[in-house]
Amino acid sequence: MFILKGKIQIGELVFHSINGVEITKSVEDLADMAVIRLPAKFRIRQNGVEKFTEETVKAGDKVIITLGYEDKYEGVEFTGFVASVGSKIPIEIKCEDAMWLLRRKNINKAFGKTTLKTILKEITAGTGIGLSGRIDDFEVDSWIAKNVNGAKALQDIKDNLMLSVYLDDEGKLYAGLQQLNNIAQQAVYDLNYNIVDNNLEYKAKEDRRIRVKYTYIDRKNHRTSVEAGDADGETRTFHTSVVSSEKQLKAAAQAELEKLKYDGFSGSVKSFLIPFATRGMAAVIKDSEHVNREGKYFINKVTTSFGTDGARREVHISNKL
Repeated sequence: MFILKGKIQIGELVFHSINGVEITKSVEDLADMAVIRLPAKFRIRQNGVEKFTEETVKAGDKVIITLGYEDKYEGVEFTGFVASVGSKIPIEIKCEDAMWLLRRKNINKAFGKTTLKTILKEITAGTGIGLSGRIDDFEVDSWIAKNVNGAKALQDIKDNLMLSVYLDDEGKLYAGLQQLNNIAQQAVYDLNYNIVDNNLEYKAKEDRRIRVKYTYIDRKNHRTSVEAGDADGETRTFHTSVVSSEKQLKAAAQAELEKLKYDGFSGSVKSFLIPFATRGMAAVIKDSEHVNREGKYFINKVTTSFGTDGARREVHISNKL
């Protein structure tokens, strides 16, 4: 029998009675997010005094969410900070990972020719956030951040350099092609055994008609474009003003194409908390009725829910590994 077990620590407060929690982690988003639903009032054990949640929980409070099943699995699913406290009942507390710290740092810096790591070190300096060892440190023609917060500066890098940018489960900042941050762990899903819901669709590579176009635009609006994929395919277009290297543009276009064009599944599966899964892992899809369709896929997003209705993970997959 699987008995739910959860603990939420907000500042010095600890809650074991949880109305509901939803945690979202994605390689497409800058920040991991969590929404906690708690009663409007709670009682402090030491003195029996009742407190209003919205008067006690404040923006900036440290948050640690631990979820699991009694005697079977228990893990820290989210670490971050309170971003806001709602007024409806049950009280909704919105939380963000350490990107919350970067939103409070002002960046006012201009670089000529530099490297990606140099820019990231400037953005994270003084926040205690380290850099992932998986970052591909390439040259950037120029970069300017004029009185923006650290999160906005990272969003500009994400948009202009066409990279995935996020804090990994170790709290380190990653910036690079999403599939290069495969963390060498996997979760196994048997379509006939350990899933609650199957929202997968299987397609052959030749049926995925995709064309990827990357364009560099300089300050005089001169353009350099590269393409990869099927001439008659659905076009995915990307623009940058900071990467002029045709080699880098081609590499980015090819990497995007490989994410989108393959024989295999796309979509999501919904499971229980076991097996554990997080973005950056591999999902091994097994199907005894269609063995030829079995394969391993990059997990690009995971939404974990926990509460009075039970516990679930919705695991979204992208390219085949």
